[in-house]
Amino acid sequence: MKNIILIFIVIFSIQSCHSQELKVDYKTIEINIPGSPGPWLKYNSKYYCYFQTDNDKFSSGSNHNFYILDEEGKVNSKISVPEKLQTYYYDLYIKNDSIFTTEYYNHHTFYLDEKNKEWIETKKGIDLVYQDKKYTIYARDFGEWGGVTWFKDNLTHKQYEIAATDPMINKFDNAYYLTTSKYILRVSDPRKLAISKKTYDYKKAVLAERYFREGSVSMKGGEVIYIDTTDDKSKRSIATSFVANNKFYHLFNDGISTKIGRLENKKLIPIFDFKYDLRPFKWYYDTRNPIQNNLYQTIQFATNDKNTFGIIEIKKDQINVTSFKNSYKEPIMDEDWARSWVEKNFDYFYSNLDTLSLDKIDDIEQKENARDLTQSHKISHYLLDGKDIETPRIYRKKESPSIHLITMYYYTAKEKSIELIEFEWGIKSHFDSVEEDRTTSNIDTQKLYKSKFDWLFSFLTRKLGSPILNNRDKENSTVKWKNGNKSVELSLSKYIFELRLYKN
Repeated sequence: MKNIILIFIVIFSIQSCHSQELKVDYKTIEINIPGSPGPWLKYNSKYYCYFQTDNDKFSSGSNHNFYILDEEGKVNSKISVPEKLQTYYYDLYIKNDSIFTTEYYNHHTFYLDEKNKEWIETKKGIDLVYQDKKYTIYARDFGEWGGVTWFKDNLTHKQYEIAATDPMINKFDNAYYLTTSKYILRVSDPRKLAISKKTYDYKKAVLAERYFREGSVSMKGGEVIYIDTTDDKSKRSIATSFVANNKFYHLFNDGISTKIGRLENKKLIPIFDFKYDLRPFKWYYDTRNPIQNNLYQTIQFATNDKNTFGIIEIKKDQINVTSFKNSYKEPIMDEDWARSWVEKNFDYFYSNLDTLSLDKIDDIEQKENARDLTQSHKISHYLLDGKDIETPRIYRKKESPSIHLITMYYYTAKEKSIELIEFEWGIKSHFDSVEEDRTTSNIDTQKLYKSKFDWLFSFLTRKLGSPILNNRDKENSTVKWKNGNKSVELSLSKYIFELRLYKN
């Protein structure tokens, strides 16, 4: 019995010593921002954050918004994202003390001008992941064809390569350590790697429209000091590696929880287990994110709650875990509310169309906490040909989890006066959840639209009198009213139902 107690005391002492090697602090911040997180990082006591929001009917892609938050999660700035970065594939990283983003396919690159709150396009980004006096290291992922990591000798300019896809690079004990999600390599002398026959060339890899080669299969000159031997479907993964207290550490998830560990006899031995549910990850296209040369890095994590996510900040032996709880929920109104809102505001819009301005529209919609879906690309309308019209302001209000009303306000570029308003009812957006898809699949679209058509036809007839055009059949209907310089159209088909008010 004494021996068993002694063993437990020894084990506890070892764990206590290990945990004291690193200082881990936890912090939770409440935020209220639409969307889900894209690439994030923390730098100079600020959080730099992309949020991805659905684009509804306008494309199959998402809409990316960029925020700067202070250490308490307060939004300091919301900065418009250029069209070239409105894609699924882009990264976020630090270079020369500035924030950069590079788009994955064409390497379109922008740096953040914080003073003027805008992204400035600059020279296309290079695939650089690490650099010291002796070597410049590049890495490229060629998808299903594999990846390559190149070591360029800064003195001879010779290039050597190894089969590692977008690794995290650490310099430790005069060797280079390459960490991927499944294995860790030690390269003691890059000159012993395979000489690259297809070297990294910025002009070919970046400036050419498309660059392709098969990934490297060579492990020559690299020592595998750890490899995950579980099956390919295993949830085990290494998130990153870092150096602290002159020791080499690894942040990993063993399929159960996230831990920090060290290697012993080619095995990951945990020394610290995070007390919260969190799963660190790296966007596969966010290859430049880790801040180079072992000084500092941040890595994102997800949790089982899609509205809770965060950043792990690693600075030498200090680990800061910041969880963000996003309380944002798009308001859901009921059908009676939607009818009342449309009738009330259509009456106001119709009566004041000659003097209606964009700022008044924004005020009305924002009071309802409507989602702003205004697009960054040009949207025109055939009824406004010849007029200097901006891309419309677009707002969405949810009538139920699966039915929404989109209102589009076309306005003049100079005076900001409203020229055309469209109300359009839809069933679901491209980013609806599986649960919402099930709900949507049970909706009889034609019956729903017909019901709304009958309601609006009755409302408009009471207000505007008999229409000048009334074409109606089983599947399609078009009704039109005209009074002076104002026209109203009500349209119904199998796939769309909309109300339009505009100046002639």
